[in-house]
This record gives sequence, structure tokens and C-alpha cells, in this order.
Amino acid sequence: MGQEPSEEEIYRMISEVDEGNTGTITWESFRAMIEKQKLEKGGDDESDTLDAYVAMGGNPDGSGCVEAQRLIHVIKNEFGMTIDIEKLIQEVDTDGSGEIEYDEFKTLLSSTQLMY
Repeated sequence: MGQEPSEEEIYRMISEVDEGNTGTITWESFRAMIEKQKLEKGGDDESDTLDAYVAMGGNPDGSGCVEAQRLIHVIKNEFGMTIDIEKLIQEVDTDGSGEIEYDEFKTLLSSTQLMY
């Protein structure tokens, strides 16, 4: 997070976890790729999560929210991921607002059931 990898670097990272050479990766593979990158770069989970939250529209102090529809768009269209992000959002959006507050966003990104 907070990085701007080149297109070549993105393809390399995806190819490292795309075992079937399908051109797409699962949520689990995406999480594994991010975790590997954090270990290599010495990233801080909390600051990475907050950076991602801010990049999606939240505030740097953890206030505000991320619009669920924007998150869905980014995951599906910009990342090209094939996960059921709507279901995952429904599970973490405990108040049903369609807005993902920081605690919900953090839960979405750190849930162990999403990692493996």
C-alpha cells in the first residue's frame, strides 16, 4: 500500500501467485501476494490498512467511510478480481448502511477467513 508499482511489477506479482496461469487470482492469492510484499518491504499492517482506507475515500484519522459500491467497482474492475465482494461487504457492513466505516474496512481486510 502507498506504492505505485509499474505494470510489469504488477504482472510479476500476479504471476507469482497465479499457479494456473489464468490471468486472474483468487482473494486468497491476492492476500498472500500482499502479505508477501509486506514482509519484503517491512510494511506496517495498521498504516497499510489506513492508507488503503484513505485511498478508497475514508479520512486519515479513520473517520468517514468508503462507499460499498466504490469498493466493489475497484475490486472487480480495477483489480479484476473474481471474488464475491458483495457477500464479503454484506458480512462486514454490520449496520447495513452501504458505507464501510474504518472498523468494518479493517475487518474486511484482516479477516482470517479471507486470508486462507
